[in-house]
Amino acid sequence: MLDEPVLSAWASLGLEHALPVRSFFSWPGKRNYEGSWWSSTTGSHVSFESLLERDFLMLADYDQDVVGIASQPFAVLWPKGTDGGRGHVPDFFVRLRDGGGRVVDVRHRDHLEAGSCQFALTRALCDEAGWEYEVFSGIPEPRSSNLRWLSGYRFQRYAPAGTVVPVILEAIGSGVSVSAAVRRASRMLELEPQLFRPISCIWLSSGSLKLAWTSRCRWMLGSHRLKRCCLCRAWRLRCESRQVV
Repeated sequence: MLDEPVLSAWASLGLEHALPVRSFFSWPGKRNYEGSWWSSTTGSHVSFESLLERDFLMLADYDQDVVGIASQPFAVLWPKGTDGGRGHVPDFFVRLRDGGGRVVDVRHRDHLEAGSCQFALTRALCDEAGWEYEVFSGIPEPRSSNLRWLSGYRFQRYAPAGTVVPVILEAIGSGVSVSAAVRRASRMLELEPQLFRPISCIWLSSGSLKLAWTSRCRWMLGSHRLKRCCLCRAWRLRCESRQVV
C-alpha cells in the first residue's frame, strides 16, 4: 500500500507546532464558514474551514488530555494506483498529554460513507506511525450548547486568583448551581454585602465558569443543559463586568 514504511519516529515529530500546508481560500458565496479559534491550550489562534471544524477545536481545547493543536499540518500523497486513494490533507493534528499524537478528519455525518475509503487509508497510515486516528462528525446536544457557553470563559482574564480557587472549588460542591456556589463562596470569603453586587458576584461567577472550562470542577455537560437562570445570570454579569471601571 505504501512505497516505504512509515517510520515510527514520525510519532515524535512536533507537528502540533506546524503551520498549515495550504492556504485557506474564501470567495463570495462560499458555503463554508472560515475563521480562527483562539485556543487556551496553545495560547494562539488555530484556523478552521467550517463551523464543524470549529466545534472540534472547541472540544479539543476543553479536553485536558490535549496539549497541542495544529490545523492541516501535513499532506499525504498516496502511491500511484492506490485503490481509492488520492492526495489528502488531514484537518488537524493534536498532541496528547502522554506524548502520543492523534490525526483528526472532520466530516459531516452525511458524508461519512463517501469518505470511508480515504478514512481507512489514513487510519492505516496512523497505525504505522503510532498515532491515533479519529473521524469527528459533531458533538451531541446538550453537550455542544454547554461547551459553547463555557468556551466564552476560556480566556485567562476570567481566571480567579490562586488564593480564591480552593474557596470556589469547595463552594461548588456536588450538584450546586453557579449562583448558589457564588453566594456560598461570598460567605466563605466574608465579603461585605454592599460589595456583593456587582463586583464580587462578577468575579466569583466568572472564576467558577473558568474553573469549569479548565476541568478544575466537573459539571455533567452531557446529561442536561445548564440551568437557564444560571446562564442568563452569568451572561448578565459578564456583560456588566465590561462596564465596571
